[in-house]
Amino acid sequence: MFRYIALGFIQGFTEFLPISSSGHLVVLQELFGLKGSNTLFDSLLHLGTLVSVLLIFRARIGKLILSVFNGSREDRKYLLQLVIATVPIAVVGFLARDFVEAAFGSIRSAGIGLLITGVVLWSVQYARRSDRGPDSFSWRDASFIGIAQVAALFPGISRSGVTISAGLFKKLDPDFAAEFSFILMVPAVLGANVLKIGEGLMAGPETSIGLWGYFLGTLTAAITGVIAIKWLLNLLRKGELTRFAYYCLPLGAIVLVWSFL
Repeated sequence: MFRYIALGFIQGFTEFLPISSSGHLVVLQELFGLKGSNTLFDSLLHLGTLVSVLLIFRARIGKLILSVFNGSREDRKYLLQLVIATVPIAVVGFLARDFVEAAFGSIRSAGIGLLITGVVLWSVQYARRSDRGPDSFSWRDASFIGIAQVAALFPGISRSGVTISAGLFKKLDPDFAAEFSFILMVPAVLGANVLKIGEGLMAGPETSIGLWGYFLGTLTAAITGVIAIKWLLNLLRKGELTRFAYYCLPLGAIVLVWSFL
């Protein structure tokens, strides 16, 4: 039971902090002996972090949903930009599904991904800070962030890290860059995990302990996700995103060396 809760805790924090939840889950499942048998559990953990986003950004998400029927022009524009940013990962995720799933079985891939995340975060310090918000946000900006999100299909590459960094390089206000990144997670997570959850529920966990473990892991991921989002928003306002590079770079190097042992 502890293993399930621990994985939920790790998922909740690493999904939103720019240190890659997928990379950590690949490594920890190897350590805990859960590797290769937890597609359903992985999907439920992502569902838990999705709940965190819905709670934190419920006001904005509510407006976007209503904009489909009777919303402002600005809200409909925002919704369209989310659609544009989602297209790249939807296309690549579908066409390269087998390749991506194979990468998740590789510790070495996770190590390389963590190193890439570290380099991206390190480079953010050279991005010129600005305060561009929704008013000046264009479809080109949305496309750029959407293309960056594609990299996060692979283990070790942080989705929040690369998408928020892409927004900062586009001189977006840090709060808006984070908001767009986290809300962009909603269609990506739903698209990638709904079918897997359905398939997994049909098969079901092998034991009642597994069922309770799935529930507690998902709940833990949701709670820690809320904490992580609030913490990251505070760090972004202070311009301290680069600090996470000092974690990802050495961890990636350690995991990569481990993969050769």
